[in-house]
Amino acid sequence: MNITKEFTPDRQAIVTVEVDETQMQGALKRAAQHVSRLRPVPGFRPGKAPYETVERAFGKELLVEEAVEDLSRTVYGQVLNDTEINPIGMGQLEIVQKEPPIFKYTIPITPEVKLGDYHSIHMQPDPVEVTDAEVNEIIGRFQNTHATLAPVTRTAQTGDVVTLNLNGQIEELETITEQDLRVTLGDDAIARLPFESEILGMRIGETKEFDYTYADDYEEETVRGKTGHFTLAVTDLKEKQLPELTDEFAQAVSQFQTLEQFQGNIREILHRQKERDQDTKFANDVLQAAVEQSEIVYPPIMLEQELEHRLEHLQEDIKRLGLTWENYIRFSGKTENELKTELRPQAEKALKQMLVLGELIRAENIVVSPQELKADIERRVSEAVAAGAKENVARKAYNHKDARENIAFNLRVNKIMRRLVAIAKGEPTSGLILTPDMARGENAIPSGLITDPDQVRRELDKGLNR
Repeated sequence: MNITKEFTPDRQAIVTVEVDETQMQGALKRAAQHVSRLRPVPGFRPGKAPYETVERAFGKELLVEEAVEDLSRTVYGQVLNDTEINPIGMGQLEIVQKEPPIFKYTIPITPEVKLGDYHSIHMQPDPVEVTDAEVNEIIGRFQNTHATLAPVTRTAQTGDVVTLNLNGQIEELETITEQDLRVTLGDDAIARLPFESEILGMRIGETKEFDYTYADDYEEETVRGKTGHFTLAVTDLKEKQLPELTDEFAQAVSQFQTLEQFQGNIREILHRQKERDQDTKFANDVLQAAVEQSEIVYPPIMLEQELEHRLEHLQEDIKRLGLTWENYIRFSGKTENELKTELRPQAEKALKQMLVLGELIRAENIVVSPQELKADIERRVSEAVAAGAKENVARKAYNHKDARENIAFNLRVNKIMRRLVAIAKGEPTSGLILTPDMARGENAIPSGLITDPDQVRRELDKGLNR
């Protein structure tokens, strides 16, 4: 057997195997035994007919097919024993020639990541600011929730709540009849009545007839491009009256005694939300900077697998929305391959980030202790129980081998991300803990880096505020 191999730049091993005649003859005899065992030849016990007899009975072509299939599996196993090949998935077989057999295996091998100088990454997160407009928007939602409706005699305008009767016929479709239909002009719910402009300016008791042609991209496919004739009558018209922004309003909608306290609480909540969002964005930006520094090569199958995972997640999301995948494809106007093309840049970015994270974990020797793993599992079990799960079921699930490995990996990822962020910010990442006594003391702070920058900031704040 003659074996040649080459390694492509995209991390694939191309292994070509030429099977010698002796191996082929042995495979042909095994094939004859297998065929005659399944389909016994008259006059012979199953599997005992001579090779020549089996060949005459079933034809050499069938035996060659069986022999080549058997050899392709056997040879592949021998190829994988080659220590230079570290496969990460199943190889693809190409039968170059059947007699004598020549097989070509394309095998995906471990990706290669060469990290850049990630210690040279210096970045700072954008400052977080909450504007008065953002606070007022939240306050406005509370006002709308507690608004009252007052009758008006003027014409309908945006923001009004209108009650109407609607009759219509859209070409050959069935007649539309809506009685006492209540809508808020300017609200998204009006989307089912796209002719809002026809209602604006009408008064109570007024009736209007008009034609309306639906847009070609209207959400309801059956009426796209069709024209309907409608009769519209306004039976009631009210305007929203928002409660005045006073301390009494704050007391009615919250636990706070003054409007200023209520506004301050909203500002704090928005600030925390923005900080969390900013932390996530900043961490992703730092990781992407490390990715862009790195040289990353991976076999094509890895990207295809990532694409399949993303497509599966999309299908699950669509199912949760109550749509079938087929309907979603039809409504989107795209084929599944076109959706994959759209997802490819995201999948490629995510794959590169994960490969760089793995290499960073190795480079920084990030480990998770048994105590850390146990503590995180306990946290997850407690959260599951709080959500209604049975403790024994949750504990068993999280202590399953695969679950423990996934949790440990997530902990390592969290650790390396915290370290990467600290490096980018110029914060210490290891060594001595800076204590409040050190911060208050007159002597120079000892040299050495800090194990946990977050812990240091908390300790320092407590010390300086004493």
